[in-house]
Amino acid sequence: MECEGHVKLSPLPVDVSEVTAQWLTRTLQTYCEGVEITSLKLVDVIYGTATKLRVHLEYNARGNEAGLPRSLIVKGGFVPEYRHLNAYIYEYEARFFEEVQPELPVHVPRAFFSATDHSNGQSIVILEDLAERDVTFCRVQNTLSYAQAAANLDAQARLHAQYWGAPVLAAGGKFAWLAEQDPLPEGEAGTYHWGQLKSDVFAHYTKLPRGAAIPKQFHDRDWMERGLLNLRSFDRLGPMTFLHGDVHLGNLYFERDGTPGFLDWQSYRRGPWAHDFTYFLVSALDVADRPEWERSLLTHYLERLAAYGVATPPSFDEAWDAYRRHLVYGLYFWLVNPVEWQAEINNCAVVPRFAMAALDHDVFELMG
Repeated sequence: MECEGHVKLSPLPVDVSEVTAQWLTRTLQTYCEGVEITSLKLVDVIYGTATKLRVHLEYNARGNEAGLPRSLIVKGGFVPEYRHLNAYIYEYEARFFEEVQPELPVHVPRAFFSATDHSNGQSIVILEDLAERDVTFCRVQNTLSYAQAAANLDAQARLHAQYWGAPVLAAGGKFAWLAEQDPLPEGEAGTYHWGQLKSDVFAHYTKLPRGAAIPKQFHDRDWMERGLLNLRSFDRLGPMTFLHGDVHLGNLYFERDGTPGFLDWQSYRRGPWAHDFTYFLVSALDVADRPEWERSLLTHYLERLAAYGVATPPSFDEAWDAYRRHLVYGLYFWLVNPVEWQAEINNCAVVPRFAMAALDHDVFELMG
């Protein structure tokens, strides 16, 4: 019997102590009938936007025969205040592995379970532990080489091309339910985005070390709001495609053969290609390399779009304009990033990369 399929299983645990061998056995039996976990060891608890538990497992003969991994990552909302605040994005990631991932032409971690329990607001995905495959995890302190950046942009182009103006993203389409990329959404969806723009909240972040690492002109809260609203208007011109939505180094890895992979599918969207491209390129390159490489890498991305089937990709001038405009997004969201989601050392590493690019490209005048 082959092991396959993801189905719902309730109730989902909301406390780390509830992730037991018995619960994981029931869970993995939805993937592989007859498997039983004979031993479980909680090795690590990694806190962030979501909590990730690394568990080492021993199996019965059926589990061993099926080749199930000895180490798995259980990811969900195990911190109560985060679970309630981020319930939407946890559910969104679970839905990604249920409905979207099988169609995507990019490397992502293998999922063994994904579900949402609306009774307690919990969503959980169980993923392979990529460390067991000796992949190279990217880190914001370690910027990429030209070849690594080009490889990632090739993967982005393949993904974007598959959904470039695709009917499945439009009203009535299979993925019409995808959230729209919007720097300042209206209503409940924009609670966080607008909340970080409150005068006292925004001022708090500018007083942190990250604020001292960027020019004071970018401490202007009113300019930031105008810039984000201008970006929203620009983005609605299209064309739309499928976006990862959060392509920074902490969400990326490389297979041993150099193939890039993408982690943390909590922010995938339908929106303009330049969102992923800009957010990745500026956050991933050293501030000295980015001015030397950005034009060439943009050309590379556009060429790969054409190679993957986009009949009329943007011209270089159109793409360059979109790239410049999207700098305001990364500048804002790394400036106001809560330390509970990214350590201050990471925010201090990335915000100056966007600020330097914004200075180089006259973004203060362009977007204000």
